[in-house]
Amino acid sequence: MAYRHILVGYDGSPPATAALLHAVELALRCGAALSVAAVARVPEYAATVDEVNGALEDARRYFQAALDRAAALARERGVEAATYVLAGHPADALIRFAQQHGVDLIVVGPRGLTPVQRLLLGSVSAALVRHAPCSVLVYRAEPGSA
Repeated sequence: MAYRHILVGYDGSPPATAALLHAVELALRCGAALSVAAVARVPEYAATVDEVNGALEDARRYFQAALDRAAALARERGVEAATYVLAGHPADALIRFAQQHGVDLIVVGPRGLTPVQRLLLGSVSAALVRHAPCSVLVYRAEPGSA
């Protein structure tokens, strides 16, 4: 299958960077557009609108810096990547973006949660696999390769 639009869920972590680099290779092979998105979450502790807005703005600044680095990595390898900072639950935000922008592949790295954390927090990659409108690739880099 030739992909036309690939979306990478990116948080700046080593697994996300490995997934990004794999997606760049796929984009090159398929001639696909590449979008890289980070998702800022509303913290549970935020009690007021000002606290929510302040926390989201801090997260947007952090993720924009990470996305700038991601775009530079893609560009070094010959792919121009569009970057986005989304807000909300990561799986929901990535699914919504995929639906709105005609994405046909979402690429994410594994988060490495323990079984208890996965039970309490849920797994973004598992939610994507279950609910995304397109194919989902959870890219696991070989140890020492990223």
